[in-house]
Amino acid sequence: MGVFSVEVNLRNWQNRFLSEAEQGEEVVCDALVDTGASQLCLPADMIERLRLVEVGRLRAQIADGGQRLYRLMGMVDVEVQGRSCQVRAVELPADVPPILGAFPLEEMDWHISPKEGRLMPNPRFPDGEPTLFLLTARGEG
Repeated sequence: MGVFSVEVNLRNWQNRFLSEAEQGEEVVCDALVDTGASQLCLPADMIERLRLVEVGRLRAQIADGGQRLYRLMGMVDVEVQGRSCQVRAVELPADVPPILGAFPLEEMDWHISPKEGRLMPNPRFPDGEPTLFLLTARGEG
C-alpha cells in the first residue's frame, strides 16, 4: 500500500470563544494519511502554533511495538477537501510530520484509494453530507 499526503486546514476549536490575542493560528499543511494511526497526530511546534490545551494523557503503542505516554490535546477543527470534523490531537515530537488517522477520516466519511494515492468520497454519500449511523436494540417498547 502506498503512502500519501493530503492538505489539511487546522484550527483551534476554542478560537471562537477566545479574544483575538488569545487565539491560535490557522495552519494549512500536508498530513500523512495513515489508517494504522487512530487519531490526528500533530508535531509539538504545530500544537504550539494552534495554542491547543492539554485535555489528558494517552498511552499508545508505536510502530516498533513499544509503548509511550503522549499528551492529548483538544479540540481541533480539521478540514480536508471541503469536509470537516472536530477531534482531539495527539502531540508528537517536533520532527515528526502530521498524521491524519482513522478516526478523523471516518468522521469526514473519506474512503482511501491506496492504489491511486488519494482520498475518495464515500460512494453512498458523495456530496459529503454528514452521516450518522445509529444502532438501536430491537424489541424495545
